[in-house]
Amino acid sequence: MPAVKRAAEGPEPPAKKPHPFFTGAAQKPLGVFQPSPPTLVHFTHLDPFASSSSSTANGYKKIPISFYDLDGTLIKPKSGAQFPKNRDDWIWWHSSVPELLKKEHEEGRHLIVISNQGDPREKIKLEWRAKLSLIATKLPKEVPIRILGALSKSDVYRKPNVGMYEVVEKIYRDRGLEIDLENSVFVGDAAGRAAKGSQGKDHGDTDYKFALNVGLRFVTPEEHFLKHPRPHFPEPPNGFRPAKLGNLESLPHIVPSHTPITRPTLEIVLFVGPPASGKSSFFRKHFAPEGYEHINQDLLGTRDRCLRIAEHFLTAGKKVVVDNTNRNRETRAHWIRLAMKLKIPIRLFHFLCPLELAKHNNVYRACYGPPDEPTRTLLPTLAFNSYAGAFEKSSIDEGFDEIRGVNFHFEGSEEQRRKWDMYMLEPKR
Repeated sequence: MPAVKRAAEGPEPPAKKPHPFFTGAAQKPLGVFQPSPPTLVHFTHLDPFASSSSSTANGYKKIPISFYDLDGTLIKPKSGAQFPKNRDDWIWWHSSVPELLKKEHEEGRHLIVISNQGDPREKIKLEWRAKLSLIATKLPKEVPIRILGALSKSDVYRKPNVGMYEVVEKIYRDRGLEIDLENSVFVGDAAGRAAKGSQGKDHGDTDYKFALNVGLRFVTPEEHFLKHPRPHFPEPPNGFRPAKLGNLESLPHIVPSHTPITRPTLEIVLFVGPPASGKSSFFRKHFAPEGYEHINQDLLGTRDRCLRIAEHFLTAGKKVVVDNTNRNRETRAHWIRLAMKLKIPIRLFHFLCPLELAKHNNVYRACYGPPDEPTRTLLPTLAFNSYAGAFEKSSIDEGFDEIRGVNFHFEGSEEQRRKWDMYMLEPKR
C-alpha cells in the first residue's frame, strides 16, 4: 500500500511553513554509493557485517543471503504505470515486504538487490539513483541492504550474466566470508511466465537464468511474500546453452584430420565462418607459431588493403592466413585470383560453428574473455544474421587446393568452461 507521511504531533500555526523535516528539505539522504565501474551502481545502507550469525566451513564463515530483483519484486510504481515517472513514484510491491525483510535480517540473512537498469537518459538514471536513498528511509529500522544496478545492456553486469554476483562474492571473500549458496535464494519476477487471464506475461526470464547461472534457488515474489504455490514457467528456461548441442568434444576437431594443419611451403590459407566461431584463436594456436602472417579486415580496414598487405608478405616469402568471414564465392574469388597471380596454393578452413553457438560465444568473449586473449567488443546480432543470409558453401571447384572443416572445441580452464556454459544475455539487435 502507498507509503503515508507521518503527521506532526501537534497543530501547526497556520502562519508558519512546515518544518524542513516534514518536507524532506533538510533530511540527510540515507545510504552510501560505493566506488564502482561506470556501468554499475553500488549502494549500501547500514553495515550488514556488523553482526552475522552463521556456520563456518573450510575456514570461511558462511552467510545465507536473500537476493532480490528490485522493480516488480520489492517495489512497483505507485502511479500504476508500467514504468515509474520519477524517484517518488514507488510503493512496496506488497505491504508484507518490509516486515519480511526485517524478519530475514533478524534471522541472520543478508539482503542484496541485483537489478537490471539501462535507460540511457541521464535524467532517468539520476532519478533512479535518488530513489535508492528513499527506499532506505522506508526500510524497517536497522535493516541493512546492498543494492547493485547494471546500467549497460551489454556487459558482464547485466543479468543473466553474473558480474554483479561476482562483485558481491569478492566483497565477502575479502572479509573471510563465503556466501552460503545452499541456503540462499534469489527472488525475482522475470521467470518467463506466459500471460494468464488479466496477468500479463513476464518481461523476460533473466532473473531465473541468473539464479541458475549462480547456483541459487529461485522463487517468484508471489511464492516468497504471499506463499503462493509455484507458478508455471519453462523449467529449464527457454534459451541457448552450449549443452543443448550435445557433446561437442566428441566431434573430430578437424575434418579430414590425416594431414598436417600447416605446410612448410608458401601458401594462402583462407578461413570461412561466422564471427566468434573460433577463427582467430585457431590462428594463434596453430598458424602463428609456424610463422604465418595474420590478415584481418577488422584490423586493416578494407579488403583492398588486406589484399595489398597479403601480396607484400607473400612476395617476401611469408605465408598468410586470411582471417575474415569470407562468406560467399564472390568474396573468396579475390583471394583465389591472388593465389593464381602468384602461382601459389590456396587452402580453405571452414569453421563449422552453429550460428546460435557463435552468438553465444560473442557474448562470452566480450563479457568473460580470458585475460590472456585480446579484448573483444560485443558484436550486433546483425553481424550474424547478415553472414547467414549471404553464406554460400565453399567448393573445391572454386579453385582451392584443399578444404577442411573445423568443429568448435572450447579451450580454457574449468572456471572458464563453467562460465561459457551459462545462459548469456541476449542482445536485441
